[in-house]
Amino acid sequence: MGRPGHITKPDLPPGAHRELVDLLHDLHVRSGRMSMRTIGELTRRPHTTVHKALSSPELPDLHVVMAIGLVLANVVRSSDQDALLDDVQERIETLWKKAAHEGRPPAVGTILEVVTETWAEFSRGEGMASWGINLPDYSQLARCPFLSVTLRNGLVTLVVSTPDWAAINAVEDPQQWHRLFECAVIKKLDYFLHVWVEHVPGFDTIANPCPPPSYFANLRAERGVP
Repeated sequence: MGRPGHITKPDLPPGAHRELVDLLHDLHVRSGRMSMRTIGELTRRPHTTVHKALSSPELPDLHVVMAIGLVLANVVRSSDQDALLDDVQERIETLWKKAAHEGRPPAVGTILEVVTETWAEFSRGEGMASWGINLPDYSQLARCPFLSVTLRNGLVTLVVSTPDWAAINAVEDPQQWHRLFECAVIKKLDYFLHVWVEHVPGFDTIANPCPPPSYFANLRAERGVP
């Protein structure tokens, strides 16, 4: 069992949410480690809600952390109580808004827009598409329309239709360009996620079997691709 009045901090990565929890725990210590039930009574919230706000890795609602913070700050000794309350209120609101932004994934519409824009850039060989050596024939990407873009558990899955073997050869990532594409999307979104590119042949691969490697080499030469 833990010590009376002692609340274990949640394991959080560096960021606004951790700073917010640190602030609340500091106020809790300075208040004399007020019990969760007392805080709950003063904030008119269940003591379990108070405990969760101080110990769970989930970001609680703003009105919950604000009520807890102001109740704790109100019993902390200060030469200027009003100034302390104003400061705590401002810091909690600022940190909570930052934490809410940090933990919220971009909207699916935003992701689709960024993925579409980045795909177009790569098809022109622009941006990160110009990095590296032995690059694929990126111009083939312009011939591959999107079938779907989905987001689930931090994974963006992009499915495109490939019209022929030349497009398949480019999309199937012979030189790991998918990593560059993923990095470009992350940079634009300013949010970390994984991007997985898949393709569905838009033609009969049995009636039109894959040509020999020399075909692709000649095709690259014709297009001026090294």
